[in-house]
Amino acid sequence: MPRLRPILPLRARITLLVTLILGLALVVTAAMVDWRMARQTRETLGDKVVLLSRITAEAEVVRDGLVGLRPLGEVQDYAERIRTEAGVDYVVVIDMNGLRLSHPNRALLGARFAGGDDAGVYQGRSYLSVAKGTLGISLRAFTPVWKGDRQVGAVAVGILQSGVDRTVVSLRKRIVLGGIIGFAAGILGAMYLAGRIKKILLGMEPQEISTLLQQRSAMLHSVREGIIGVNRDLVVTIVNEEALRLFAMAGSHGELVGHPVEEVLPSSRLRTVIETGQAEYDQEGDILGLKILTNRVPVVVEGRITGALATFRDITEMNRLAEQLTGVRFYADALRAQTHEFMNKLHVILGLVRLEEYERLKTFITGVAGRLDDEVGFVVQRIKDPVVAGFLLARFSSTREQNILMTLDQDASLPPCPDDSVSHDLVTVLGNLLENAVEAIGEGPRREIQVSLRPEGTQLHLSVQDSGPGLPEEILARAFTLGFSTKGENRGFGLWQAARTIEARGGRLVGRNREEGGAVFTASLNLFPGEEP
Repeated sequence: MPRLRPILPLRARITLLVTLILGLALVVTAAMVDWRMARQTRETLGDKVVLLSRITAEAEVVRDGLVGLRPLGEVQDYAERIRTEAGVDYVVVIDMNGLRLSHPNRALLGARFAGGDDAGVYQGRSYLSVAKGTLGISLRAFTPVWKGDRQVGAVAVGILQSGVDRTVVSLRKRIVLGGIIGFAAGILGAMYLAGRIKKILLGMEPQEISTLLQQRSAMLHSVREGIIGVNRDLVVTIVNEEALRLFAMAGSHGELVGHPVEEVLPSSRLRTVIETGQAEYDQEGDILGLKILTNRVPVVVEGRITGALATFRDITEMNRLAEQLTGVRFYADALRAQTHEFMNKLHVILGLVRLEEYERLKTFITGVAGRLDDEVGFVVQRIKDPVVAGFLLARFSSTREQNILMTLDQDASLPPCPDDSVSHDLVTVLGNLLENAVEAIGEGPRREIQVSLRPEGTQLHLSVQDSGPGLPEEILARAFTLGFSTKGENRGFGLWQAARTIEARGGRLVGRNREEGGAVFTASLNLFPGEEP
């Protein structure tokens, strides 16, 4: 069942989620802060009026005024001064009969204190109360006034409830303003964060990343090359199935991911690749003795090396593939040369027929047939293996097309090969050596190649020599190195392949320059696998 594409893209979802979480957090926080601040504000204002009522009750002018030792006007003036300086709504001094000696409204002086919550203060108690007086509902503190050990009156200090509410509202506005600023900053931060995440994800959605990851994983495990990837700390992070198979062939069945690469593959050279940043291509290596051909490249992300990757194949498989391709190419070239030579002869015959030069035609056909019979007869008589014989005859035709005289040593011979693999190896070796000789022979007046095949017991001694200018000693020393060539890039496989094939047959390919000029490559190989010479 196909997955449904999400309605909102990742960036919008991240922004929306962060916004909702931030909004919820701000609402809950604001509610708790508002409750706490409102409560604390009321407690603070309550403490304030309690303190003012006590200060006023301790004042001598108040005490003396209540017992008639001072004019009541002084009590009024003192109470108003305290009220103004402290910022409260009223400071009322009352006698034991509940009559006001001070009040913000002078018209209410001498009237009974209103609100009905003043009874307790006449009993010598101090307390807070909320009640409705002449100015409205207020928070007020009552404190008894003592003259010696006798209570002579009381003080009531109050703040109207509307003032308390205004203070709370003012604090709430600040909380709301801070919340709005924080919410706006959070939204901007969420948008920036979402944008950064989307950029890191290369603009892709999670579903696209998941699909791409699955595709890359399938590709990684479907290739025929082993792949090992490491991070900058040289810890293995990626291993595909082919790599596990090759390690199993080498006798290693343990876990690879998460282990240092120098433990699981000591010859990887990935440390050097990471340190130098230089890729290494077509290098020989081994996995616990299993010969491999490997490529190593650094992994570069935004200009910084973050790891390295090694790809490798069993070199035996590579050799087999190269041999197949080389053999096919040689056969194709030989057939092409034979076809071209045959067409040239047909053109000569056609021309002689049209000119009615029948005697010359007879002589030409007799000569061609004779040469072919001699060449074919000599090769077939000496070379008993039909595959190798057919290959040499094809090469004779090919070199004639290039004006090169190719000859087979008069003492050459070859018994039938024990199996097709031996025939194929001989064709691979001779084909590469002859191809190299043709390219090295140059354009001199003497262009000759000689092939020698001489069996000795289970060994076959072969050589290919040319009449070219020869090779410098430094080139001869590196001639069998994979990828080394003086003819340009993507070359240097022929002699390397020939040397590898001969080594697999228990022999060794050697090249040297002849004193009379040209180069000669010689080798000995065992025709019968499993037998020692």
